[in-house]
Amino acid sequence: MLASRAILCKQTLAVLGQQPAAFAHHANQGRWGNANVAVVFSGCGWLDGTDVHEGAYTMYHLSRNGARFQMFAPNQQQTHVMDHMKKQPASGENRNMMVESSRFCHNEEMMQMHDLSKLDVNAFDAVIFPGGHGVIKNLSSFVKDGKDCKLHQDVERVLKDFHRSRKPIGLSSTAPVLACRVLPSLEVTMGYEHDDKSLWGKWPHTNMVQAVKSMGARHTVREPYEVHVDEKNKVVSTPSFMWETELHYHYIFDGIGNMVKHVMRMSSK
Repeated sequence: MLASRAILCKQTLAVLGQQPAAFAHHANQGRWGNANVAVVFSGCGWLDGTDVHEGAYTMYHLSRNGARFQMFAPNQQQTHVMDHMKKQPASGENRNMMVESSRFCHNEEMMQMHDLSKLDVNAFDAVIFPGGHGVIKNLSSFVKDGKDCKLHQDVERVLKDFHRSRKPIGLSSTAPVLACRVLPSLEVTMGYEHDDKSLWGKWPHTNMVQAVKSMGARHTVREPYEVHVDEKNKVVSTPSFMWETELHYHYIFDGIGNMVKHVMRMSSK
């Protein structure tokens, strides 16, 4: 009898081992399982849109923590198109932010890219802006105007609507620039305030830190895997790829995971 049970257990484990992970491993629904989160993209690619890692990590952690989410992007041309191999503008190319952002989609009903102009704060519990240079080129004029930049009208509307409604806002890498420009007295992190290079990476974008401080925000130094939580304003930020590293992407993954968890925690209040 015991031998038969042992054989049966081995056979069962063998079958489970051949199944997709989702068969035996469910999302952590917890008390956050009903959260509905809007995620705002600015294209596809670190140099001219949303960073692909930050966008994908955000969606992964939302899914892992049991949230529903929808994706949005402006239905307008992006500032320019970058050749990501040569790291220079590609001549003669024009691309639409919403079309480019659709590269993150699988085009099923809930996973389609939606026009940002249709984002209604009343339909969502929180909003998250992944980073990338699209934040400072497409969603704002920061790359040209610095601390005096203007935001895309729908980006400004969305940020003000969620803040006014006391609904949490998640920001990674460059995205705090957006919130700090139009919301008063925020506390955020964009990592280090000086380019303290090390064997592990460097911080080449500290000019943005100085800009958000000039906008009236309070900046807190954090590591790439950490977050800063502004409980009063319900804003959660993580440095992400403000830190440049060749090997340690898991720190970015963990930082975005912590940001998502705090956003969902706040959305349940």
